[in-house]
Amino acid sequence: MRINGKKLVMSGLLASSLVMAAGANVLAADGKRIAFFVSDLSNVFHQSQAAAAEKYAKDKYGAEVVVFDGQADSAVMTQNVDQIVAGGFDAASLHIWDAEAATPGVNDALAENIAVTSFFSPITDTGIPTARSDEASVSFEMGAQMAKAWKEAHPNKPIVMVQLGWPNHTEVNSGRTEPFAKGVLSVDPTAENLGALDSSKGQEAAKQIIVDLLTQRPEVNLIYSEASNLTVGTMAGLSQLGRGKFADGKPLTEIVASVDFDAVEIDHVFDPNSSLKVSMGLPPLETAQGRIDLIMNVLDGKVAPKSSPAKEFFYKAYTISYWTMKKGEAKEWLDAQFGG
Repeated sequence: MRINGKKLVMSGLLASSLVMAAGANVLAADGKRIAFFVSDLSNVFHQSQAAAAEKYAKDKYGAEVVVFDGQADSAVMTQNVDQIVAGGFDAASLHIWDAEAATPGVNDALAENIAVTSFFSPITDTGIPTARSDEASVSFEMGAQMAKAWKEAHPNKPIVMVQLGWPNHTEVNSGRTEPFAKGVLSVDPTAENLGALDSSKGQEAAKQIIVDLLTQRPEVNLIYSEASNLTVGTMAGLSQLGRGKFADGKPLTEIVASVDFDAVEIDHVFDPNSSLKVSMGLPPLETAQGRIDLIMNVLDGKVAPKSSPAKEFFYKAYTISYWTMKKGEAKEWLDAQFGG
C-alpha cells in the first residue's frame, strides 16, 4: 500500500484514520505492520525498492508494509514521521532528509515501543539503527579503476580530480567523496584533489560548475559526479566545452564516474567514445531486503532498538564498469533490479 504524504498531513485526525482504515483490509492476523519511507516515489530506484519491500516483508515475515512517499520534500518526510504513532504501526524504516526536524517524532515512536530504523543517515542522537549501502568500497574501486586507466593512457599527464555533490553531508562524504579520493591516491599518491564542489542545486548547477571549473582548470581529468541527475548536467557541461570524449575505449579528455546506475547511463558507460565509464549500482532489491531484515531484527530483539553511537549496517552496492563488465551483464543486472 502507498501513502501520499502531502494528502495525509492535511489533518492529523484524518491522516491517522486514513492510514488505519486503509491497512485494515490487508493486515495479516499475526503479522507486523511496518511504515516504509522512501524519499521520492517518482524515482525508479525508490519505486522498485518499495515494491520489493512489500513483497519481501509479506513472503518472509508475513508482515504488511505501508509505503510513505516523501515526495522529495523534507517537510513532507518529517510530517510523515508523525503518522507512525497515529497509524498504529509496529515498526518504521525511515528515509529522512531533515534529521533534526524528525527527531521529536522518532522519540515519540520510541516512547510507544515502536521499532524505528533509518536508511542512509543516522537521525541525530536518537541512537536508532541505520541501514546503509556499502558505497565506500564501490567509490574506492571506481577511483582506483579511473586512475589506472588514465595513467595507462596518459602516463605523463598528472591526475587532477574533483567531486560534484554535497560537501557538507556526512554520509555522502564518508561513502562517496573520501573513499573515491583514497582510491585514486592508492594508484597515484601524487594526484591533486580539488575536493567536493557543492552541486546540491541539481543538474543545471552541476553543468555550470563543470563549465566554470574546466574553463579555469582544463587539466582536471577525473570527475566523480555523485548522483545520476548531477551526471546529466556534468556530461552536458563537458559536451558544451567539446570534452567528454574517449576514442575506442581510451580517455582523451577526462574520465567520469556516477552514482545511481540506470537504463539511461548504460548506453554512456558502455559507449567506447564516452568519458562516463563507471557508475555505482545501488540495488533496490538488496536495499529493501536489508531494511526489512533490520527492522524485523529489532522487533525480534536481535538488534538493540537504540545505542550510542547508532549502529550502522551495510548492504551490498555494485561497481558497474566499462573495464570489468560486459554491457549484457549490466543489462541483466538492471533487469533483475528494476524489471526488464
